[in-house]
Amino acid sequence: MSIVEIFFSPSGTTQKVADQIASNFSQEKEICNLLIFKSAKELASDDVAVVVMPVFAGRIPKAARERLSKIKGNNTPAIAVVNYGNAHVTDSLLELVDLLRENSFNVVAAASTVSHHSIFDGVAVGRPDQSDLEKIDEFSQKCIEKIETNESLKSEVPGNRPYTDYKQLPFEISCDDSLCAFCYDCVSVCPEKAIPEDDPIETDLSICSRCTACISICPEDARRFSGDAFEAKKPAFEEANSERKEPEFYL
Repeated sequence: MSIVEIFFSPSGTTQKVADQIASNFSQEKEICNLLIFKSAKELASDDVAVVVMPVFAGRIPKAARERLSKIKGNNTPAIAVVNYGNAHVTDSLLELVDLLRENSFNVVAAASTVSHHSIFDGVAVGRPDQSDLEKIDEFSQKCIEKIETNESLKSEVPGNRPYTDYKQLPFEISCDDSLCAFCYDCVSVCPEKAIPEDDPIETDLSICSRCTACISICPEDARRFSGDAFEAKKPAFEEANSERKEPEFYL
């Protein structure tokens, strides 16, 4: 039996939530990072899947969904969590629960957790904080009890079908060529292959999902969001989402 952490975490905060949940289990841990995921995988019936996805405009990211769909269960217990930046969960948690069930996982519990917003850095600063982590630990212990008694998720989770349409954000991503060290880390980590292998300064914004992986991995802080659309949206978004939201748990 293994605890399999499955996550898509371009900025690192979603992995932090997955790690926190998994730390409550004593069993051997296995990491399945969908940001660098390459092949299909099947879990055993006695494994436990801790599946944590970020929320992009109310949905699971397309790349994350496509890669997660290649991971199958065998009535494998799964904890389904979406991690968002204090704005809106919308249909993402329902989408995740649906996808796991379609892939033969037994969803035992679900949750939405809050982390520092990956695009608008003035929102949910310092989250998940100590209060969040304590609540996640309490939830994890309840999940362990449910897994031991072979129970399934009973609560309804928020969301609607059909899910809200995917949205392409209009924000630009720029790279300061005076700072870029041409390490090509951004090229290797981009799930959309939007950064040319021969020119890491450029980004193909027509296929870029604005996931922030390239920004987070850059050792020189050369990459950032920019442009009129971003600068206009930032203060309004940060003001509209300044009120603290709390994690929500479904058992």
